Amino acid sequence: MKVIFLDIDGVIATPTSVRLNYLLGRGPDRQRFDTVSLTYLRRLVAATGAIVVLTSTWREDMQTGDPYVNAIMDNLFAQLEDAGAPVSSLTPIIQTADRSAEIGAWLDEHPCEAYVIFDDLARFADRPEVVEGHLVLIADSEGIRHHHYQQALQILEH
Repeated sequence: MKVIFLDIDGVIATPTSVRLNYLLGRGPDRQRFDTVSLTYLRRLVAATGAIVVLTSTWREDMQTGDPYVNAIMDNLFAQLEDAGAPVSSLTPIIQTADRSAEIGAWLDEHPCEAYVIFDDLARFADRPEVVEGHLVLIADSEGIRHHHYQQALQILEH
């Protein structure tokens, strides 16, 4: 099994897509994500057979039970599915740890042959060994672009 650990903000929700949603009057429950990022994500899933695991703080909102928040998450999941990159799983939420510990905990339960981490922030101090050689750091102003796709492809196919 190959895995793509996916953050949302700065990775598929870019400043450009956020501004466009605002200008078009789309609320968070109807927002569209960066089409270029989704295209490269779809290509990566198709080329490698990887599954998508959500690491974003967005998953924390799922615990609220708020209908509006549920609509936002339903929109996210539907768009990723429509893009050919459906969410297969979520990393656990560990309140006292950073994202590397959450990814590490997921990997402890789900061994895989290769994985890549798409994130716009380097928040991985707890378990740096989980991240080393697997992180594709994306500038939050850009989203997933061709060079990120190539780097991720190389990591997953290595």
